[in-house]
Amino acid sequence: MRWCFVSPGYRSTEVLAGDTRSSGGAEAQIAHLAAALVGLGHEVSLIYGDGQTHSLSKISGVSCIAAAPAWRFPASLPAFWRAMDTLRPDVLYARLPTDFLWLMGLFARFRRDTRFMYALAHDFHCTPWTAYDHKKWFHAPLFSLGMRSADAIAVQHHQQLATLNPRLRERSAHVPNLVRSVCEHPRVYDTTTTDAIWIANIRTSKQLHLFLDLAEALPRLRFAVIGGFDASVSSMQQAALRERIRTLKNLTFYGPKRDDEVMALLSNAKALVNTSSDEGFPNTMLEAWSVGVPVVSLSVDPGGVIEQQGIGFVSRTVTQLAHDVDRIVRTKSLNQRCGELALSYVRRQHSLEAVCQALERALPGVQLGRVLDRERRDAIYGSQMNLVRRQG
Repeated sequence: MRWCFVSPGYRSTEVLAGDTRSSGGAEAQIAHLAAALVGLGHEVSLIYGDGQTHSLSKISGVSCIAAAPAWRFPASLPAFWRAMDTLRPDVLYARLPTDFLWLMGLFARFRRDTRFMYALAHDFHCTPWTAYDHKKWFHAPLFSLGMRSADAIAVQHHQQLATLNPRLRERSAHVPNLVRSVCEHPRVYDTTTTDAIWIANIRTSKQLHLFLDLAEALPRLRFAVIGGFDASVSSMQQAALRERIRTLKNLTFYGPKRDDEVMALLSNAKALVNTSSDEGFPNTMLEAWSVGVPVVSLSVDPGGVIEQQGIGFVSRTVTQLAHDVDRIVRTKSLNQRCGELALSYVRRQHSLEAVCQALERALPGVQLGRVLDRERRDAIYGSQMNLVRRQG
């Protein structure tokens, strides 16, 4: 089948090329799913860019076309339409709010063999007025129009489904995020050298300062931070955070790292800590669980899986967060039990097989094929993740 992913900007192409240092979860999921579908034998393209360039390249088997539209370049809108018309995809797939989702829906109406799927990437994207924090009067109505034009809306967990407009729920389906590789066994607890690790692009909603407070409150534990500063963080805020990091002797700041480096550092940790105020379904949680590392979250529990599956803790207060982190990193039996349950959960719910089945249910008539043996999985995901599997 012919699949066309639309991801404005350049981050998804960077992930396809192996550079994950600045990508968000949505852009990474697009790249991972696109590469996996190529491995299953499908014809996959990705429309990206900012309306300025018109180039074609092939990355990891995905045909990448710089034809994403932008208002400041009016000629980019017909160019976007021409790109879709040239590709003639069976499925159009977008994952981030843009002003041009309606154009994709309109194209799918004109070309009846094409179906348009929009996948929610964040809990705030469930409603148009919470999807944007600027010029809502302009962007929200266009986003709403785009949502209504989708043939199918993919939700990450049941809480997103409950938040959706009732008129959209009948077109919605649960499609889990993809985990590219799952270890057979949890990483070895006794060989870890980091107690608690924090991984994210540093911006206000991620609340890094709370993790720094945690490191200060638990001086006998070893902490690590991976991530670069988002452009939305002011130079003054960056300077203040960097100064705090510098004064914490029990914390190592690694900055932005590539995916293989992130997974190696994650496999060397006893727990992943999430301090975000809001999320969708964090890739970092799935990556931690895929190597048997439990998660301690301040408030985010996507679909309630952390508590329901017993794969970590949801603390809800800063005081309880310190208690939970201290307990899970010091109690070996608890840590290992959570790790085993985490591996079982992601293997059942977030494998390529599970994602394919969910996409087929959401888009009747779509046949994606199956990946049943490890050799085939390794061929699809690449050697990049083999290091993590060996460490497991």
